[in-house]
Amino acid sequence: MLKADAEIIVDDEIVLRRFNHAVDGLKYDMIIANHDHLLPWLPWANAYEKFEDMLNFTEDQIKAFDDGKLFGYDIFYHGELAGSIDIHDIAEDYRHCDLGYWLDRDFTGKGIMTRAVAKLTDYCFGHLDMHRVVIKAAPENNASVAVAERLNFTREARLHDEQLLDGKWYDTFIYVKIQ
Repeated sequence: MLKADAEIIVDDEIVLRRFNHAVDGLKYDMIIANHDHLLPWLPWANAYEKFEDMLNFTEDQIKAFDDGKLFGYDIFYHGELAGSIDIHDIAEDYRHCDLGYWLDRDFTGKGIMTRAVAKLTDYCFGHLDMHRVVIKAAPENNASVAVAERLNFTREARLHDEQLLDGKWYDTFIYVKIQ
């Protein structure tokens, strides 16, 4: 079973900390405030109708982390919660996984996500012994596409009408980095 560190230092500005209940209130408020910013690309933004939904989500994430099935991290920038990033769809036998991420709109444009994704990609290769790391993004999701391309992930495929997001069908770009 895979094990991951509870904290990953990206650089002197950014730290990744495994999901825990300490920031549930802040994260819930952030998701509600960023609903329209997140919703076009992340349908789970509709899942948080009440604070209890956040508590249940975090509890599920903690268990998945402990079981080596998913490694979710909150992103802290200068000590402030800025968003989240995770390693999911882990196929340990095949040595590949996916990365997913989101950032509060107030923290965009600072290179935070690019640095966090770069560090977590290196972590997947080095610590988790992955061979293939995947990022999936709708072509219209300019921010996520830019992160993948900035980090020299290879666009491997375009899946047509693969995601139903906010009532509209979107294609999905599959970006891959191989160790």
